Amino acid sequence: MPPAAQKRIADLRERIEKANYEYHVLDQPTIADEAYDALIRELRELEEKHPELVTPESPTQRVGAAPSTRFAPVEHARPMLSLSNVFDEAEFRAFDQRVRKALGRDDIGYVCELKIDGLAINLTYQDGTFVQGATRGDGTTGEDVTANLRTIKSIPLSFRQKVSGRVDVRGEVYLPKKSFEATNKERAERGEPTFANPRNAAAGAVRQLDPAATAKRNLAFFAYSAAGLDVASQAQLLQRLRDLGVRTNTHWRAAKEVDAVLAFVNEWRQKRQELDYGTDGVVVKVDRIEDQEKLGFVANNPRWATAFKFPAEQATTTIEDILIYVGRTGVLTPVAALAPVLVGGTTVKRATLHNLDEVHRLDVRKGDRVVIQRAGDVIPEVVRAEVDAREKGKDFPVFEMPETCPVCGGDVEHSEGEVAYRCGNPACPAKTGQRIGHFVGRGGMDIEGMGWALVTQLQERGYVADPADVFFLSKEQLLGLDRFAEKSATNIYERIQAARRRPLARVLNALGMPHVGWTTSEDLAKWLAPKLPDKPRFADALRLLREASAEDLQAIEGVGAIVAKSIYDHLHDPEEQRGLDRLAEANIEVVPPVVRAIAASSPLAGKTVVFTGNLENRSREDAEALAKSLGAKVTGSVSAKTDLVVAGPGAGSKLEKARQLGVKVVDEATFEAMLR
Repeated sequence: MPPAAQKRIADLRERIEKANYEYHVLDQPTIADEAYDALIRELRELEEKHPELVTPESPTQRVGAAPSTRFAPVEHARPMLSLSNVFDEAEFRAFDQRVRKALGRDDIGYVCELKIDGLAINLTYQDGTFVQGATRGDGTTGEDVTANLRTIKSIPLSFRQKVSGRVDVRGEVYLPKKSFEATNKERAERGEPTFANPRNAAAGAVRQLDPAATAKRNLAFFAYSAAGLDVASQAQLLQRLRDLGVRTNTHWRAAKEVDAVLAFVNEWRQKRQELDYGTDGVVVKVDRIEDQEKLGFVANNPRWATAFKFPAEQATTTIEDILIYVGRTGVLTPVAALAPVLVGGTTVKRATLHNLDEVHRLDVRKGDRVVIQRAGDVIPEVVRAEVDAREKGKDFPVFEMPETCPVCGGDVEHSEGEVAYRCGNPACPAKTGQRIGHFVGRGGMDIEGMGWALVTQLQERGYVADPADVFFLSKEQLLGLDRFAEKSATNIYERIQAARRRPLARVLNALGMPHVGWTTSEDLAKWLAPKLPDKPRFADALRLLREASAEDLQAIEGVGAIVAKSIYDHLHDPEEQRGLDRLAEANIEVVPPVVRAIAASSPLAGKTVVFTGNLENRSREDAEALAKSLGAKVTGSVSAKTDLVVAGPGAGSKLEKARQLGVKVVDEATFEAMLR
């Protein structure tokens, strides 16, 4: 090997990594883009001539892995926990008082960092070299996305200083606002559905099967914590990461007292729109690592940190119409069609009105000026109607549910005492399409890119009549669809193949069985887990479920008589057999759940909990997951067996039934206090 080539390659790599450090970490580039590109080009040419000198950490090797067909599971060395939230000064002062009381002193220092709106990931370095990257997943197990993360230039492939042993760096992958706009423009031009927000776009990019596709998205990374580095405080940790060449957000501040924390929060509440990335709050951490260890954790949250969330951004617009959407079970949902308005960086055109009771509670009518906000900076919702703004003499009709389905013309049914209105036509095409949409969606098989437009096309072409048909689509069929070129067809096809391995509860939930949601799917999965063979397939789970009687199913913890009969009837319904058998033939590998012991001291251990109304501190999914992690059984309906109902704004019939039965009802703040 020529010494001159070896020396030149080493020199080029050093200069390129220095340029990356100056650009991504220091934000102080010293060479022009053209000069940087010339260095990369020369290094690539030399490595092509001398392939024996190519190393995994070379800057040319960021993109090089072959497209994947699936993401392998990765068990985190330490759980990736979520944060508790506070929403105002009083709640933060209460957090501060709990910290002071637990530590037995008043000289508590904090570090304030912007809460980046992206995808949480874990980066593992061994002896200073990046060896693995994983998504957060459920906090215990994530997905191996190493090849994709290697393409992100602000993630160093090696530390700038020597570090022995294992270091786990945690942070947020995000999509800059300009890149988000460019991505959505490209997708719209290709006829693909656009992303609702940068967070969804970043998550989709990280989970691309082809690393080259991830590289095109221009993702970026900020680190905020690490394990394996010898530091005494969070402030020291941020500086140490920066010295190692790991990018951290420069907008952080040490604060010795509460007033300094509040000043930082108020400052960035006003300035956050100036940033090139999304932020929905400030993370406040106790600075000293020794104090953090003393404070420890409660449930899935550290006691030494909290997220001070910014108020949901609001905007005023006009309701142009109230539309009806028909779901997979035939439920009719009213949705406000809005004059487009920008809220928190996202253009909002639709906002759910949930049900007829909520429409009447808000007194929302076509033509109204309304205030909307994005709940949790994600879900658009109507906050109130500006009733006083109604023009005198102009008709603002009270909204009522239609008597016939707007899709198929079938009769709309409404049972006494129920909130829901349903289409009674079993062959309603909207129900079939929504069922397929549910099957491929995030709550089901999670096949990215299979949105409503694609499902509709597949139905119209006669390619899918049942959810299981998705797994028998050919690449040639996809190529024949409108606006589908080789690359887009290949991407969808490969994502379908990757979905042939999913957690058992997710597959059961994807089936869309009546009365079976996330909670019951998890109960069924836990019951099935010990009965399944090694490396089980969906066919194994289906066989066991079909062999079970309604009495067997009712004996499962969390499954009542009505649900058990519904599951049994569904599994033996002649009209369902083709789809179930076809799915059994699709070679779906199911991953059984790992059952963990629940501490007897948990405040929710053994309790049956129902959530109703709109939650503000957490998403409904997060709240239910947290309750279940503490040993609760979460159900969707209130009965005499219910121990606790957590009711937020907009709670309807479930709240009324809880009061009639004398079930304990608490608001969200009281629920959060119970967990502390």
